[in-house]
Amino acid sequence: MNLLPRYLLREFLRAAAACILGFLVLFLLIDFVDQAEKLLRYKAGLGEIGWYYLSRMPGMFVMIAPVGTLLAVLIAISLRVRSNELTAMFSGGVSLARVCLPVLLGCAIVSGMSLFSSEVLAPAANRNSREIERLRVRPGRVAAQFAENRYWMRGGGGILSARLVDAASRSLKGFRYFEMDPEFRPVRRIEARTARYLPDGTWDLHDGRERKLTGIPTAEAFSRRTYRFPETIDGFLEGEAPPEEMTYGQLSRYVAELRRKGYEAQGYETDLHAKIVYPLLNVIIAMLAIPFALRAPRSGGVWRSIGMGLLVGFACWAVLSGSLSLGRKGILPPLLAAWLPGALFVGAGGILFRKVGR
Repeated sequence: MNLLPRYLLREFLRAAAACILGFLVLFLLIDFVDQAEKLLRYKAGLGEIGWYYLSRMPGMFVMIAPVGTLLAVLIAISLRVRSNELTAMFSGGVSLARVCLPVLLGCAIVSGMSLFSSEVLAPAANRNSREIERLRVRPGRVAAQFAENRYWMRGGGGILSARLVDAASRSLKGFRYFEMDPEFRPVRRIEARTARYLPDGTWDLHDGRERKLTGIPTAEAFSRRTYRFPETIDGFLEGEAPPEEMTYGQLSRYVAELRRKGYEAQGYETDLHAKIVYPLLNVIIAMLAIPFALRAPRSGGVWRSIGMGLLVGFACWAVLSGSLSLGRKGILPPLLAAWLPGALFVGAGGILFRKVGR
């Protein structure tokens, strides 16, 4: 790599480091103002608070990196335009592609860091921060644990398990209940394809089977039956493992297991594709930002290009979020919901590049 690409890459990486760090600090401050009263109410120590926010940083980095990258591209390119550096480069026979490639390489570096954080750092860190929040923000509440592709919760009368938690309908899919005696020996096992928690505190079970394990073992199938267990659904809602706490491989296996069992998995499948889309946004969004920065006039161009670029970036974020939401609700196929916005952004960036290059 000769001098010119190294210079452009260095200037972009400096801007990216400053922008991403600035957004991280801003996000942490806003979140601390929102959560401080809850944390201090239950006497969380400074060490616990510090560890809580340190644990949140990998996940925050994945979410805010595209915005920081967008701003860094706009600043790095606009400053070169304002100082006539790019004009000198083009006059010396340097092509537009040669100017843009170091910046796109820098975006790819940020994208790789985001993917590493999403896969290696964020899942465990997010679980740790949620555990601190559960103990120090909402202490004393029982939460289900996710293991072996199922949710497990020990209650006052037994052990509950579910394959899938549907918070919107307050129901569980692949439900199991193991009733225990005082010596912690199983006396009854109840299974159901769907278990819905009703407002009166009862459980409405569908397509299930009840097995009595004491005395003479018996098994009885039912299409619908109502039970009253000591446990409620709140522990499952508290303990539901979000996709941010799973790696791509873990989430992929969970989706495959849900589909194999015949359960609806579109929401998780959409989040599975989003795990790849989010890191790639750092490169995709740069293809929209670079043309805006190149078109900036020398007088006041930096701020105008930044303003326009952030507006476009917000629009892109709204389109992606809306598309993912449609995918999670089953309105769009998961693959289309995750990748269509990126394809549109790349197409729009290509059109803008062609106009700038003329």
